[in-house]
Amino acid sequence: MEQSQEIQVGDQIIVQRQGYTKLHKLKKHGNMVIGKFTVQMDNIIGQKYFDTFQMKNYSQNNKLYILEKVEDGKNVGNAVNIETSGMDNRNIVSDESAQTLTKDDIDELQNSELNSNAIVEKLINNSKTFNMKTEYSQEKYIKKKEKKYFEYLQIRKPTIRLLTNMFYRQDPTKTLGIRIDDLSQILTYANIHSDGNHLLYDSGSSGLMSAAVMNAIGANTSGTLIHMHPGNECQKNAFLAMQFPEEQTHRCINVNLYSVLRCFYQNKNSFVDNICNDTEDKSEGEPEPKKAKLDGEPTQLTPKEPQWKLDNESACKILNNKCDSLIVTAKEHPVNIVKELLQFLQGGRQMVVFSVTKEPLQDLFIYLKGRLDIIAIKLSNNFLRNYQVLPERTHPEMMMNTGGFILSAVKLNS
Repeated sequence: MEQSQEIQVGDQIIVQRQGYTKLHKLKKHGNMVIGKFTVQMDNIIGQKYFDTFQMKNYSQNNKLYILEKVEDGKNVGNAVNIETSGMDNRNIVSDESAQTLTKDDIDELQNSELNSNAIVEKLINNSKTFNMKTEYSQEKYIKKKEKKYFEYLQIRKPTIRLLTNMFYRQDPTKTLGIRIDDLSQILTYANIHSDGNHLLYDSGSSGLMSAAVMNAIGANTSGTLIHMHPGNECQKNAFLAMQFPEEQTHRCINVNLYSVLRCFYQNKNSFVDNICNDTEDKSEGEPEPKKAKLDGEPTQLTPKEPQWKLDNESACKILNNKCDSLIVTAKEHPVNIVKELLQFLQGGRQMVVFSVTKEPLQDLFIYLKGRLDIIAIKLSNNFLRNYQVLPERTHPEMMMNTGGFILSAVKLNS
């Protein structure tokens, strides 16, 4: 079933203000803090995704802003008219005297009418040094002020790309340092497809890996994901943000690593027998006659099994038939984890292990080299390099890292 294109109460949305994005669960009469602005979100309910809204001052509260739908957000750089530019910045003294407007004047201007074009234009007109700056410095100044006073928001539907970039920008450690280029390579090497059974061990990506795999499997398919994690509860911020349909959510089985392995070893020989016995009982067995309940006889209720136990049994039945891929994104050293989980991978299938540092993967590389059933072992560090593209100023971005390391291999048929 296709998701609605209208914004509704309870939806997980991404609010974008220029390059800044924030995940928010929409509530009726709810507010959202973005930067230093507190915004009332009621006016976006019933509107379309990708619509643009302008923040307006609320008449009864100067610190609260309401949203008003507009056709498109205006660019300050195109609206401001730059008359003259200097040759260099050598004679410019940067101090408080360069701006004749005081902080109180700017605050009053901002409270009276939040309009980035008007605010930036008045800041430029009251700056003693703006016309002395070079054209490049003037552009930087306008972009800096535009970023501070920009009043347009765009409402977007969460996607894997948006969530990956947002989590990475906020705190890379919360997603194990996985960037969008790392994620795309992991899914490609693992050969995720819609009708396979996939095995994932994830110990700290805020649900990003499980969300990405389930998104690749797709809705209304037969594919399943066994998501193993080390704690009592798995991390699922990104998974919930994707708002998968209920049938797709049920095909992601979240189990504790140690609990499901214990269940598998204790009942290893009974999974197939249990399935056969259940089928025979349903097809051949006759229903038992109901017994009349006597007055005063205590009612005996069958205790309901906990959900984690049912999930363990479902996962063990799939593990008994082997999986089509193995992905490990762990904070822990991966050798022992991979050594334990490789038995559940079918022959001729891929395994992928991600780590921010290369030393754990080097140890894993040596271990896999010693096995006769593992081939095509590859340890790589391919990353997407972002470039600034401007006239006469095209170069790689200065503040960036090289992503993580990925080990991929293929298991042979035994």
